[in-house]
Amino acid sequence: MKLAIALSVLLLPAPGTVAARPHRLTLVITVTEGEHSRDSNSSTTSITLKGGRIHYVKSYTGYRASRRPAVDTSVHVSHQGLDHIRKLLVENDLLRSRSAVSPTDQPGRYAEIDASITSGNKRSTLKLAGMCEKAEKESLYTALRALINEIEETVNP
Repeated sequence: MKLAIALSVLLLPAPGTVAARPHRLTLVITVTEGEHSRDSNSSTTSITLKGGRIHYVKSYTGYRASRRPAVDTSVHVSHQGLDHIRKLLVENDLLRSRSAVSPTDQPGRYAEIDASITSGNKRSTLKLAGMCEKAEKESLYTALRALINEIEETVNP
């Protein structure tokens, strides 16, 4: 009995300290990029980060879609990787809900990005849509693209 009490005392955090708990981080991002032209095509990427695991799916439609293989993979993300993603979320102001939406039905390249993000007790919903020429000038696009590029580098090193 004394041994059990002694062990439980050793396992408790010292008074005045807080036991370190990693806060929750979840992401659900859908990216559709395409082109309206004679050779119309698009790619759709789905990214889900939950519990330290990224599930990444990319598929293609339209012109020459059959020549590009679909991707469906899951990878574990290290604590360091999760911390880096959290840092990107803060640096790029992605924990504040907002949108930048314009028509995507004109000839040329377009992008549509939907993201739901939870980090600790903060949640955000982000939506971007527009022709690439205009969308690429949006701060929301550059912020989301930085996050997506980092995730893609983790999934496809």
